[in-house]
Amino acid sequence: MGHTGLVEKITAWLESHPCRAVLLAGLAGALDPAWEEGDLSSFQAENWDEFQHWTGGRTDIRPGQWHTAHEIIDTGEAKLALGKRTGCGIVEMEWDYVAEACGKLRIPCVGLRAVSDHANKPLPTDLFLLGCDRETGKSTPLKIALHLALRPWRLWELLPAVAGCTYAREVMSNAVVDFLDGLSRRRQGSAI
Repeated sequence: MGHTGLVEKITAWLESHPCRAVLLAGLAGALDPAWEEGDLSSFQAENWDEFQHWTGGRTDIRPGQWHTAHEIIDTGEAKLALGKRTGCGIVEMEWDYVAEACGKLRIPCVGLRAVSDHANKPLPTDLFLLGCDRETGKSTPLKIALHLALRPWRLWELLPAVAGCTYAREVMSNAVVDFLDGLSRRRQGSAI
């Protein structure tokens, strides 16, 4: 998730690992009730020709407007209100930071997200925040495991969110593999 100093960290990483383009792929929450768990959304596909060509050939990927939140939007009411206010279909937490770093270095940045939670689905925000350190961005699974061991009833709040994330992650992984396979085939074809 986005945190203080992330733009500088991404910029430094990109400077030491030159690349032709960046595909920011991950999960997002729906802000619009028309988006279902597992739906795919592309963002600014026109920034990278190969990615735009790939997304244009798939009926399961909808271009959409994304909102980068700086905190977890945890209630269905808050997600629906944010969607109405911004006109965005999904919410995520990293795009602005990565796009800014890419912009500084003139590297094309495109996005692909799979919806992990429906717009009216509440999220156990405190449990998610236990799973990620806001300052470092590092995962803290031991903290969340200890919290759940002391409060096992909270597991029932977490299970629906985990199920949505698991399904969306599988959809996202398959899509990224398909894109990379297609990119490899195109490169091999042009080398012949």
